[in-house]
Amino acid sequence: MSVYWKWVIQSIPSLLCGLLMLLSTVTPRQARSNVEAWFIYFGIENVPPWLTNKSIDTWIYWMAFAGFCVWAIHLYMRVNVRNGKLSILIHEGEPWVQMNPGVDQSQATHTTGQLYTYRVALVNSDDSTLRNVEVKLTSLEKKPPNFHAVGNHLTLRQNRVGTTNCNVYPTKDPQYMDAVFVDVFRYFSGPEGYSSLSVASLPEDSHRWIPVDTYDAKIVATSESGEMAIANIAFTPRADQIPELRLRNMRSFAGR
Repeated sequence: MSVYWKWVIQSIPSLLCGLLMLLSTVTPRQARSNVEAWFIYFGIENVPPWLTNKSIDTWIYWMAFAGFCVWAIHLYMRVNVRNGKLSILIHEGEPWVQMNPGVDQSQATHTTGQLYTYRVALVNSDDSTLRNVEVKLTSLEKKPPNFHAVGNHLTLRQNRVGTTNCNVYPTKDPQYMDAVFVDVFRYFSGPEGYSSLSVASLPEDSHRWIPVDTYDAKIVATSESGEMAIANIAFTPRADQIPELRLRNMRSFAGR
């Protein structure tokens, strides 16, 4: 069963409450109360006296309305972080930010400097493996012109073959060093203050160098079982320091 059918089934209590609200306001035949009329309509003639009072329609309506609201809030408006097994985390230091010698490929004359790779970690808090997890960049605010990485897969750490999904095994290390790491940004710092930025996405031809600026990005990770984690992150330049990548907020949703 897909995760969407799960939500449909869980919505049945709200649908039943809505039906009760409707039945309490209409009647298929003349009776002292709408509730009594529906009992008679379905062949139940000996209706208890307390169900024949006209005020029972109002009671049923408001009880069903309260049930509808309570279940809808529980189902659709809860944060649901505790129920999800998959999380997206950012910490300081390696391997979240890794520094290597690099060459800026965007220059006609290649410039040698330092290449910083900014990553997030996929953390599995369950005891079972999450299979076929895909990680995509779903939005980038202040999107530069001719930028085509939105909607593409982000690059798995040290991935040399262009794989777009992975299995996330249970994370046991308290420092999350056994998590699955995913590259998000690559920041190049060259001589004389030159710097440039790119998004680590697949296919490679979609990752262009973009201006170094403040960006708000959204990352979505989804497994084949419907587990989902949504992270809002911010890339922020800093004077006389390497830029900062931080997690604004993260939501985790349980699968089937």
